[in-house]
Order: sequence, then C-alpha cells, then structure tokens
Amino acid sequence: MPSFNVRFIKTVCDDTGHEHRACEAAFKIDAASLSAAAKQAETDFCKQKSVRDWTVFADVIELRTPPAFPPASAG
Repeated sequence: MPSFNVRFIKTVCDDTGHEHRACEAAFKIDAASLSAAAKQAETDFCKQKSVRDWTVFADVIELRTPPAFPPASAG
C-alpha cells in the first residue's frame, strides 16, 4: 500500500505584512490512492484538533509520496 506524507498548511502574515506558510500538522498516511489519503488525513487532523472542519486551522493540504531510495549500485 502506498504511503503519503501529508502537511496541513496555513498562510499567515508577519508583523510587516509578508505572508508565510506555516505547517499546522504533518504526518504519514498509508492509503490505496491519493484521494483516499486526503480523506483519511482530513479525518485524522479533525480528530487531533477536535474540530469538524480542517479549514479552521489550515488553508491547504499537501500530499506527497515519500522519496524513493536510489537503487544500490553494483560496484
């Protein structure tokens, strides 16, 4: 089953008005597809924060597959 690295991101302004991306939560999800991973991540995040809607704390969800290790060279 594929794994996905998930991050919930909120865009915030600093005291000079510049926007920055703040990571509200990050974790790994094992799921059969990208959409299944997104749905599971939303559920887990809402449980963790005790909310019904993840957008209370974040603007976007980033889902990525973990980097693959390069094949060992036969040296």
